[in-house]
Amino acid sequence: MMKELPRIDLTSATPGSEAERRAAFEIDRACKQVGFFTLSGHGIAPAVFEDVYALSRAFFRQPLEAKNRCRLQSGFTMAADDYTPYGYSGMLEENAFAYMGRKGLPSDYVEKFSVGRLIEDDSASLPFSADAEGQRLRSALKAYFRECEALTSRLTELFSIALDLPRDFFAKKTSASNDSLRSLLYPQLSPELVNDQGMGEHTDGTLLTVLAQTGPGIQVKERGGTWITPTLERRDHLIVNIGDLMARWANDEYVSTPHRVVLHGGERQSLAFFKLANDDALIECFPKFCKDTPAKYEPVVYKAFSLQKMNALFGVGGDAGRS
Repeated sequence: MMKELPRIDLTSATPGSEAERRAAFEIDRACKQVGFFTLSGHGIAPAVFEDVYALSRAFFRQPLEAKNRCRLQSGFTMAADDYTPYGYSGMLEENAFAYMGRKGLPSDYVEKFSVGRLIEDDSASLPFSADAEGQRLRSALKAYFRECEALTSRLTELFSIALDLPRDFFAKKTSASNDSLRSLLYPQLSPELVNDQGMGEHTDGTLLTVLAQTGPGIQVKERGGTWITPTLERRDHLIVNIGDLMARWANDEYVSTPHRVVLHGGERQSLAFFKLANDDALIECFPKFCKDTPAKYEPVVYKAFSLQKMNALFGVGGDAGRS
């Protein structure tokens, strides 16, 4: 029985080194075992995390009326089939169970502020307040978003080593992906809440998810059904997991593992970065995993795969299944 997630340290994993190759195969093993690992030595400065935490906390401390002015509809529009989230969403407004196609179950006790790739464009009209605090939050989220883009680019290079793929395989498949970042605040568990569900049991639809947190809360369901509560040695260490997209690409040799968030005695903040694929990327079994085993899934363009998942989350309809 697994009691803790595999730990990966990238401190010495410079490109072309033996340490890089070892890290690649440690990640490969973790993805086959549980689909999760903790990460240190990633190169993101602790101050980058702390800026986002502090400014997000100040935002969430505002009256609901002020937060509601920073919702998506505040002067910002997107295409009808583009679900990249931007702006504020409140407690109980989203439902991780629905994302998995499970209707009629409780919604999640969590507040979120979300951004996507447009955060990198300072001229883009996004739902931040125009005051100094709003602009500082925008700047902090932009800085962290860019760090996560660089980190996931590095991680996918490591995946390519273990998967016997060209080093730039994922770079070409993710060059224009609609990645997103969510800053989340989970409330303290209290008698006023009907349960301790910060986020219901689900798998991610991602290529990779990168999570930072100020304290324990996420739980990972290992194959025997036991829930693991990962621990991090420092607040700037990370939890990384693969999602349904990577599992499908890997013919389920890599596992997309159910996880949830449970509320505790104090508030908890987290930062979740979701790495996706280009809309026109063809998702078909990696050759390494189809040599001796038939492909379980038909090839699919990423846009179709993504819409299926997001339609379920936002109640548009459709099946939240993995195929």
